Amino acid sequence: KLFQIKIGGIEMKKIFISVCILCFFTFSLVAQDNLSQKVETEEKLNEIQFKIGMFPYIETLVCGLATIGSTGNDIILPSLSVQYLHYVTPRIGLGAAFTTGIPVAIIGEDNLALIYTALQLKFRGIYMNKEKIKLYGEVGMGGELLLASDKEKDFMAPFFSGSIVPLGIWFGSDKFFGTTEITFGSEGSFLTLGCGFRF
Repeated sequence: KLFQIKIGGIEMKKIFISVCILCFFTFSLVAQDNLSQKVETEEKLNEIQFKIGMFPYIETLVCGLATIGSTGNDIILPSLSVQYLHYVTPRIGLGAAFTTGIPVAIIGEDNLALIYTALQLKFRGIYMNKEKIKLYGEVGMGGELLLASDKEKDFMAPFFSGSIVPLGIWFGSDKFFGTTEITFGSEGSFLTLGCGFRF
């Protein structure tokens, strides 16, 4: 009969069944190992994000007060931020952000540039975590330097830096993404746009 050939007293059918069982267990171990590696990778996901925003609230207010009485054309430039996050869980990210901007510059009789650079610690919590779209909130706190330079003197002062994102929308693939945020603070107010990548 089929698979009934005896080799050294052992039936071929028993050898065939043993090999099948061995292959099954080997496949199961490899699959479990790959699954655990995938979960571990997701838990240690890193993200770098670039943002552009307008009207950082406190900085624009301070710089606006500082330029009262100056003559010339006011120029308002966007603030730029780069942010790094490490996801300690699939829904919680911790990291830091560096922001720089020129809320107000005056070109004319009184040449005046007001610059700030800020460094913040960041916390992000994800409300909805889908594959192609995520909704999140974010809080940042830190410090900054306000710098002013005109014809007469240079000025530098430390200041508090903070930002709040009550609602952010993350969209894209697992590697490259874009963001739109409702923001308030040093990174910009009202609306901040961004893009980035994960690794």
